Amino acid sequence: MCDRDKMLEVLRKGYAARVCGDVEGVLSVFTGDAVFRLNAAPFNRVTAVHAIAGDELRRAMTDLIDNFEFSDFEIVDSVVEGPKAAVRSMFTVRARKTGHVAKTEVLDLVEFKDGKICSFVQFFDTAFANNLMSLQEQRRLVTMMA
Repeated sequence: MCDRDKMLEVLRKGYAARVCGDVEGVLSVFTGDAVFRLNAAPFNRVTAVHAIAGDELRRAMTDLIDNFEFSDFEIVDSVVEGPKAAVRSMFTVRARKTGHVAKTEVLDLVEFKDGKICSFVQFFDTAFANNLMSLQEQRRLVTMMA
């Protein structure tokens, strides 16, 4: 699949499922052997994720959706070349545990195989994400996931 419109359609479907908190919908856009990474500071395992397919990917998506609610999602721009895409997005995020809300911007580097996402790497402001959670909440989550 190298058709720009089809690739962006798959991405929009996945992003829409993320905004709705639909774990199954998010997982439906990934291949069975997909790699998913959130590049973040390693001390906070809620925002620093490296998941490879299957149950690991399901746990990662569930944890992210349980901890962060997205709204007002907008693809700002995108570049598609062959089976790869770079997508810059903006959205409002709310930390469910603290209620803190802010607007943010991310960059996703995505690769496709057989019409689905086989690699998804997201770059974002880790200090911003950590500030959404209180220090006490950060410590609890790190301890819980250790």
